[in-house]
Amino acid sequence: MNAQAILDYSRKLFKEYDGYRVGTFSRRSFTPETLQNTLGELAEDSSGFLHLRTIGKSFEERNLRLIKVGGGTISVLLWSQMHGDESTATMAICDILNYFKKTKSEKITGEILLSLELYFVPMLNPDGAALFLRRTAQGIDMNRDALSLATPEARLLKSIREELQPVFGFNLHDQELSTVGSTKEIAAIGLLSPSLDHEKTNNDVRTRSKYMASEFVTVMNQFIPGKITKYDDSFEPRAFGDNMQLWGTSTLLVESGHLLNDPEKNFIRKLNFVGILTTLYAIAVNVYDKFETAAYETLPFNGKRAYDVIIRNIFVEHPNGKRSPVDLGISYQVDTHSELPPKLIDIGDLHTFVGLREIDGKGKSISQSSLSLNRVFEWERYF
Repeated sequence: MNAQAILDYSRKLFKEYDGYRVGTFSRRSFTPETLQNTLGELAEDSSGFLHLRTIGKSFEERNLRLIKVGGGTISVLLWSQMHGDESTATMAICDILNYFKKTKSEKITGEILLSLELYFVPMLNPDGAALFLRRTAQGIDMNRDALSLATPEARLLKSIREELQPVFGFNLHDQELSTVGSTKEIAAIGLLSPSLDHEKTNNDVRTRSKYMASEFVTVMNQFIPGKITKYDDSFEPRAFGDNMQLWGTSTLLVESGHLLNDPEKNFIRKLNFVGILTTLYAIAVNVYDKFETAAYETLPFNGKRAYDVIIRNIFVEHPNGKRSPVDLGISYQVDTHSELPPKLIDIGDLHTFVGLREIDGKGKSISQSSLSLNRVFEWERYF
């Protein structure tokens, strides 16, 4: 087995994805109940192939579920939606489970599940997901609770890691609207091999995760070249990814970003499906370390050169009668999801920025009194 076989598999997954996509989720803001029903149906239809169990309760007494598939000697833990508004990978996990169920008699699936024992926690923060909000019902960012363990959800994740002792981990999130470094290219996927300390030391555990990241980058470059970034690798002692790495689980953070004309992140979801499954296959056949770590290490970091909406080619009318040519930068982002109403974030020359949506103001004038930075701006009333 060589690296080329992994890339061939990824292209096959990309081409055949629609046959495995679970149709339950019409939008990213689905309820915990929708997910529970979907998982229940997948497990029930699998004739015991997918093992589903409840591992505990959230602060508001919602079930947290763990799905096991495979019986290999290498344990892998994948967890998603620690933040209730970050659901892209949760949907992709359901697609992956559906793929395993539908292809369980095929050679590659057999190789994966003979080598790996896979555990999925698709939704760690159902209370936040119920309101499509980042934090738990206690108002705590669970991804800053790996040491204090003040939330029942964080305690469950820590206990599952201690029970399973996974060799590999996938920490699955959505990231804020970002660009590829200082360019105007919107970042579709962000990756991170979390740091072990402030000095960003390497050891065998972190090096394995860098190989995972490099394999993931190489696969993604076939489909979204130039749209992949490195997430901030500063050490965060309270974060689960950093601590998973410290506890001995080689952990890859996958951050679902954005693409133009993909508001529900359907294509980003597909990329998660392809990237995660391909990485699992590479681990199973022990070729994940055949991808040079430079593919990951040379990625540009996430940049801050994007807005949800940019309105270009307008004039601000000042009280003294003078006019100024400007662009307007508008954001809908709250944490990692969009909410109404939008806010006006910047006024001026934004030619080095990109918008998920760009509007030509066609030289229209707008009163300065209508424009207040960091305040609600219902731009559709004017343009």
